[in-house]
Amino acid sequence: MPSLIDGIISEERRYASIPYTETGDNHQIFSDMVDSYGLAGCQDQPWCATYQFALELQTCGKDLALRHWCMTAADYCGYNCFETEAKFKKAGRIGKTPRLGALVIFTRSHMGRVLKINDAAQTFECGEGNTSNKQYDRNGDSCAVKTYAWTDPGIRSFCYIDYEGDTMTTAKFLAAVRGVYEMAHNGGYKYGDSHALPPCADGIISCDRLVARALWILGYQTQPQGGITVINMEQYLLKWGFKKVTDPNALKAGDIVLMKQRGQVTPTAAWHTFVLTMFANVNNVSKYDMGSQERIRATQPFTLVPLNQWPGSKEFYCAFRIDEAKDYVFTPAAVKAGSTGPSQYLANEILKAYDLKGVRKNGRLQPLELNDKWTKGDMAAMTQYKLDRIRNNDANLCKGPYGAGEIGPGDWVVMLCSELPFHAQAIPDRQKQGPSVLLLQRILKALGYLGADGKPLALDAEWGANTQTAVKAYQKAHGLSQTGSVNYEVWQKLLNGL
Repeated sequence: MPSLIDGIISEERRYASIPYTETGDNHQIFSDMVDSYGLAGCQDQPWCATYQFALELQTCGKDLALRHWCMTAADYCGYNCFETEAKFKKAGRIGKTPRLGALVIFTRSHMGRVLKINDAAQTFECGEGNTSNKQYDRNGDSCAVKTYAWTDPGIRSFCYIDYEGDTMTTAKFLAAVRGVYEMAHNGGYKYGDSHALPPCADGIISCDRLVARALWILGYQTQPQGGITVINMEQYLLKWGFKKVTDPNALKAGDIVLMKQRGQVTPTAAWHTFVLTMFANVNNVSKYDMGSQERIRATQPFTLVPLNQWPGSKEFYCAFRIDEAKDYVFTPAAVKAGSTGPSQYLANEILKAYDLKGVRKNGRLQPLELNDKWTKGDMAAMTQYKLDRIRNNDANLCKGPYGAGEIGPGDWVVMLCSELPFHAQAIPDRQKQGPSVLLLQRILKALGYLGADGKPLALDAEWGANTQTAVKAYQKAHGLSQTGSVNYEVWQKLLNGL
């Protein structure tokens, strides 16, 4: 599925291929982009970090971009390489190996981003701004893509952006639409039919190219030359899982509205489209609309306007709505001696995945079995699990009226590495980390599924080829589509109806 990472990487490569060059001594468009969101763009200063944050803003919007960079508007420091690194370090999201989309912090106070990883050669492609084609250059005047070894001595660290839950949402789409509008409005774009890829890269935009470019930023990059149009929009969006809405009274913010030319059945270039930001009723909507040169220049979104501003020539055809993915949300119950049910079974799977043992028999500790009752062996394994965590000074354990072999709310927080209720999030077919991946690995390992290397899964919370192979094997065994990605349906089966 498309991803925010794809959109940002696409922009990095586009600016490198133009190639974009500053217009004066450190004067460039990226600082203006950051300024337009009320943050410190620091114009006329070194801009390698500002370049990366501007692309994050354009793709994700202000709130999500700040979260990605472990910052708030009050403590924003995305213009400084080492201060940005310190934010990621404090959040525990820093390391020595590349991940797709990660920020690269160089020893010479310079920043880039990981665009592609070659595991076999242990190299990666890096997008950089305020640079030249020379490695580590932090005083150039353009954008470039370079290749480095993972262990290059000029690299201080990799800052891992958390794309957990990286699925298409209404909020992300509206943020991308706003970013495209600001790019066109501030950049003096002309009205017309773009013939470029990415859409509008030639400085030309229209109503349908606004939608096309916003979707491109979000990773929908299988578009035809010039981008999707009102003529092929319905076919394209339905293919990608958007829902078709035919009742104009049931519209919502984030809907892509398609207006047909009166009297026409088959789409033509005379049809029109726009994106809603608010819907009260058909006579009171707010929208982004790039249907003329005047609209490109105007302040948007337009507010308090009727859905159909052209009653003599156009009428509502349909709208297209993002089908937002669901998290599988659950709160496990307490587990005591003799407990049965899905919470007991999940705890059993987690302990077995850690290779913890049960009671001693014939002089040897016995491996745990996946069963339907909380037994003495399970209680012995849980006691050992708690002792191991106590040695690590975990303050969440042993609170409340629960014995050493029993599981209460605080124990579940530790076992799931997350607060309750737990949100088991969708895991797409791409690099990802976090509690959802760790829980997935624990269950698959306990069930005996192996990785691509033929070994039991490592419990490292890192999405990779081994975990994906185990997911495909699980999907095959349970009659599911072998996508190698995890959605609501997969979580529902894995978690035994919790």
